[in-house]
Amino acid sequence: MSQADRLLIGVINKLSKKIRRYCDRNASEMGLTGTQGRVLCYIFITSQWQDIYQRDIEDVFEIRRSTATGILQLLERDGYIERVSVPTDARLKKIVLTDKAKELQTLVIHETERAEQMLKTGLSEDEVNAYIRLTDRICNNIA
Repeated sequence: MSQADRLLIGVINKLSKKIRRYCDRNASEMGLTGTQGRVLCYIFITSQWQDIYQRDIEDVFEIRRSTATGILQLLERDGYIERVSVPTDARLKKIVLTDKAKELQTLVIHETERAEQMLKTGLSEDEVNAYIRLTDRICNNIA
């Protein structure tokens, strides 16, 4: 393994840990785990134009069915979501936000936007786009 390889892995790990800690810290202020906050944020934004199902959570966050089930069960238990049967397919349960979750919606979206701005501080739009392209390529190498 070359020096550049070790540096790449180290930088990716460092960024991942920093983002996770930042998200966990902000989510805990709202009584959520970082993962719950990220999932709720996804539901907040995406449910504005499409229905959300557990398989969407599994695909977007690249997690196993059992992991998604656990996250959604906790969000449901804590009163943030409900899973509602779909009339056309009894096997499907649409994820619907409760009033309790909607009270947090503006705050969670604002915190997400603030985090995105913080990550882009000091970077040009070209640098952000280059980072996105390179990161996508690296992710595709792993797949």
